[in-house]
Amino acid sequence: MATTYYENIQKLYVAYFNRPADTAGLAYWEGVVEAAKGDTAAVSAAFAADTEYKAAYKDLSNADIVNKVYQNLFGRDAEAAGKAYWADLLDKKTITIDAVVTAVASGAQGSDLTAYNNKVKAATAFTAALDTATEQKGYSGDAANAIAKTFISGVTTDASLAAAIAPATLGATVAKSVAAGTAFSLASGLEALNVATVAKADFLAAADGDNNAKTSTTDAAIGTKVTTAITGVDTLVAGDYTGATAGVRSVLLQSQMSLNAATLADAQAAVATANANIAKVAGLTDAISALETAETATKDAQTAQITKEADLAAKVASYNVVNPTKTAVVAANGEITINGTKVVTLDADGKLVLATDVTETTNPGVTTLLNASVATEAAQKATADAVTAQANAQAAVDTLDLSAAAQTKLKDVAAAMTIVDLADGATPTSAQIKTELSQLDAINKSAAAVAAQTGATQAQKDAAAAAAKAYTDFKGLVDAFVAADTDNPLIAKLDTANDAVTAAQKSVTDLTKAVTALDAANATAAQLAAVNGQVKAAQDAFTTNKLMLPVTLDATHTSAVATADADIFVVAKGAKDSTITNFGLLGSDSLYIGTQYTLNTGDYTKGAGNNAVLEAFLVKSGSDTKLVLETSAFGSNAATPEIVTITLTGADSTKVHLTNGIITVA
Repeated sequence: MATTYYENIQKLYVAYFNRPADTAGLAYWEGVVEAAKGDTAAVSAAFAADTEYKAAYKDLSNADIVNKVYQNLFGRDAEAAGKAYWADLLDKKTITIDAVVTAVASGAQGSDLTAYNNKVKAATAFTAALDTATEQKGYSGDAANAIAKTFISGVTTDASLAAAIAPATLGATVAKSVAAGTAFSLASGLEALNVATVAKADFLAAADGDNNAKTSTTDAAIGTKVTTAITGVDTLVAGDYTGATAGVRSVLLQSQMSLNAATLADAQAAVATANANIAKVAGLTDAISALETAETATKDAQTAQITKEADLAAKVASYNVVNPTKTAVVAANGEITINGTKVVTLDADGKLVLATDVTETTNPGVTTLLNASVATEAAQKATADAVTAQANAQAAVDTLDLSAAAQTKLKDVAAAMTIVDLADGATPTSAQIKTELSQLDAINKSAAAVAAQTGATQAQKDAAAAAAKAYTDFKGLVDAFVAADTDNPLIAKLDTANDAVTAAQKSVTDLTKAVTALDAANATAAQLAAVNGQVKAAQDAFTTNKLMLPVTLDATHTSAVATADADIFVVAKGAKDSTITNFGLLGSDSLYIGTQYTLNTGDYTKGAGNNAVLEAFLVKSGSDTKLVLETSAFGSNAATPEIVTITLTGADSTKVHLTNGIITVA
């Protein structure tokens, strides 16, 4: 059967009936739409005349009918104008209800369109989950439909859709609907209980997060995870989040999120202001950028130096190991001696070279040592140059980003400058100050040399004294400026603002992570509640119908005793070898093993098994009967048998029967 028009048909089921399509109905109407080349008009008209539709809309005014359509489609009441418009057309019989549904649905926008699409997705998932004949048959009638309608009504947003179609939750909903639509019998009740227990086992196996079907989490562990997640949020939210009601927690959480967002916005605004103030100082932005580049270059150079030094040390160590009678030693300047004799030395230009008469032939491996030492010296020089460049870059920044005291001292320096030509009111750069100081020093030294000569005139001596004073006075002003220039206030404010942004962003990120963890824990807990509800509903069906509550044999419950009542036992998924004492001796007992089993009275230890099907073997054991269940189709013939043995004490193997997955004793 094609599935091209399934979505369009589901839309009509949601619009008219507020429920998912049943499997048979979906398949039937698919054929109709396919024959009509995609036109759903016939389906819409048929639904409008359907008894289910008429029963749902019975005794409603046209205005109420329109409102119900809006509820089905969008999960909300119709707006007054729209309701009045469509009701008036229906009252006048100008339009039929199927045309109203089509028009309203096709005009959906925004949140209405999201809600409608999500309801259709939920309906599609529900119908697809009806994947067994029992489920397809059971999803029928008012009771089953009522549960399905509640399921669809609860879906509007993306979040509600995700919660509704989570595997465990959807499975529980489908099972509940099927159970409501299925007349109770021992066989149907046991099948429903088996489905529920298997669903829970599968859920717990998946919920432990390790993708290992053989390991599972527990109800208690899931509860603990929720508690831990709540506490995790509590540490980040002002107020008693853990001890508050859900409503109060929601308010506290939203308030904290708003506060975190506002704090982050304020910090970001402070960064913008700090950057703007820096930009107002001519050249400071470029100077900071140059300093950052210089700092990065220094770090890179230092890293490279460490690498080269380590490489040189390794090569020296290797040389000494290969030549046990020789010991190579590297001096601080890069020269190398072997057993006290210099083999690598500095030439007249200060370059490292092999010493006279030292060659690779006379000293094998010496070239490798030379090259490593040359590389190390180059790396050390590169680091020194980078450090100098960084210091110069820092000085340039320091000259531009000044405290009030330093600004005053710099003005004194500017006013005293006589060699470097500054524009009126201009602030001297670090380079200009160095130039002025250097020139004054040169003049001072030159004048002093002249005055020191024999026969120097008084004028030359006076000039020397004046030059010395000019240099000393200016250097004093420069030293005073340097002493006052102890911080960079504009950069400090930017750093503080950036730190505040980092802290605020961390608060936002940490709370987001904690809330995400809590949402995930709550979602898992909700799915657990759904599967537990499915199990309880299946159990309650027995007591409602005045039957004994089934006793489950699983990995932790491996023994049971039959009473004088009609006891019911169930072999759960993952069960281990178990024993039921007095089975069938005191009452009409039943043991549900599942409809997937075929009874085999042969001897499985002698190859009587059929590897194509799952089998249950009856084995006489004295006055008892051993029921051997395969856990795989070939389990009885596997090298290590894949079986579970249920011992029925006192049961006569010739009187044990299997019908509809139920073991009884005649």
